[in-house]
Amino acid sequence: MRIHGITTTFLLAFLVIGPAVLAAGTESSGMPPFPDHLKNTESSNVDLDELYFGRKSGGRKPAPLSRKEMETLALIRRWQEGQHIAPTQAVDGTVRFFYGAAYPSIVCAVMQVTDIELEPGEEVQAIHLGDATRWMVEPAVTGNGPTAVQHLVVKPADVGLETSVLVTTSVRTYHLKLKSTRKQYMPKVAFVYPDRTLARFQSMRIKKEIEREQRKLPDGEYLDNLDFNYRISADSDTVKPLRVYNDGRKTIIQMPRSMAQGEAPALLAISGKDDLIVNYRLKGDRYIVDSLPAKMKLIAGVGRKQKKVEITRIVKDGSQ
Repeated sequence: MRIHGITTTFLLAFLVIGPAVLAAGTESSGMPPFPDHLKNTESSNVDLDELYFGRKSGGRKPAPLSRKEMETLALIRRWQEGQHIAPTQAVDGTVRFFYGAAYPSIVCAVMQVTDIELEPGEEVQAIHLGDATRWMVEPAVTGNGPTAVQHLVVKPADVGLETSVLVTTSVRTYHLKLKSTRKQYMPKVAFVYPDRTLARFQSMRIKKEIEREQRKLPDGEYLDNLDFNYRISADSDTVKPLRVYNDGRKTIIQMPRSMAQGEAPALLAISGKDDLIVNYRLKGDRYIVDSLPAKMKLIAGVGRKQKKVEITRIVKDGSQ
């Protein structure tokens, strides 16, 4: 009985003195005291919104903001709320947001998945969730190689949630808003990239300019603007033009380079049975005529050694 009495006395002393000793040990060890508003909270019933922003937060007040900070936040809020360019919908139901033109708000649902499709060839480098406890983002890939498409599969853990997510890739950065509901959600989400569209048009323009330069003649004329419908009849190849064409205002007769070694043939216009003097000038190996004669002829030499070339313009309907 004596032992039992000693034991009983020891237990009573421990129950009375123990909590004070533990508190003193906590303070002496440098560990912060456990917050009062969490002492009786079961982890399975913790409401994070109430814990951090409600009465259970211990009455913590937000840090004061300056006037400039408030004005900056107002600018951000106008951008977030100002969905100036509405998203579009593809035939397969995909909702397409214009990248960079708005702050996409993506609606998800509990027990459902939302697929966010990125640009082909784009590789995800990092994902930062504002609420990583109640939201899950998993990767997925379709295809392979440089044209593989990466996806973000989004799943909320509860209804009435709202958070932001930052996604950095090998090409760009995405700032997205996520919301959760009970039943309504967006199954498939993708993006339209205006910068890519502009780049394609610029590429097409550059390609067209290169092709145009390739079709440019030494005298600066472009083949697309020229009419080569001429018939050439010659006694000798030595005075036969390489080509004859016009640009709608003047006629150009290009001669062989061998013409530079001898006397240039005379050029006349033909009107019925008459030969007419035509206004032209020589520029290198070319005759440049300041009109569009229907018929012309080149004459080189005299007497029996005379050589002639007749040039006839053919109009589009086949007449001469």
